[in-house]
Amino acid sequence: MKLLEFFKVLQMCLDRLPAKTARIFMMREFVELDTEEICESLELSVSNLHVILHRARLRLRECMENNWFIE
Repeated sequence: MKLLEFFKVLQMCLDRLPAKTARIFMMREFVELDTEEICESLELSVSNLHVILHRARLRLRECMENNWFIE
């Protein structure tokens, strides 16, 4: 049951990200596309991709800490 609750909170946190940011995060972390595939698909530079992923992870971490890890 805890796993299901975790994924509900994760989905809520993903929904709070800008759509493009969430899409890029999902492409990288869940679909497991590599950097080149994502950059080519979305016409991004490698550095821009890394910045977007970094910001996504920071925002997701904060959201998860506030809504899941801290009781």
